[in-house]
Amino acid sequence: MRASTAVLIVLALLVLWDAGWWLAGVRPLSPWALKAALKKDAPPTILDVRTPGEYALFHIPGAINVPYPASLNELALAAPDPNKPLVVVCMTGHRSPPTVRQMQQGGYTDVRNLTGGMAAWKLFGGQTLSTD
Repeated sequence: MRASTAVLIVLALLVLWDAGWWLAGVRPLSPWALKAALKKDAPPTILDVRTPGEYALFHIPGAINVPYPASLNELALAAPDPNKPLVVVCMTGHRSPPTVRQMQQGGYTDVRNLTGGMAAWKLFGGQTLSTD
């Protein structure tokens, strides 16, 4: 009984975390919606804000690693077009929302947060590469 209660509390906190960022203007993108977007003719740029070590273990093919925290100039070097679709990803969805917000404030018009981060991407069968 205690384990199931703990799991429910953790899930509720994760939902509240995402809801709070959504209310602040950070648009979420589900793993399955990202899978579909990556199959289009003009897929979004993916910025992975995890550490270089996390990125090396596994990352979405084509993702660009810009470790958190990064300046807007560092982010702009990786994603120079502020109007091109962009998805920011971290491991669990806790480093990417502040990055999305920073980019929105810097003039990016189509930037979204991968809900649940790489953990959700892997859970829903998203393809990854390793640089080890």
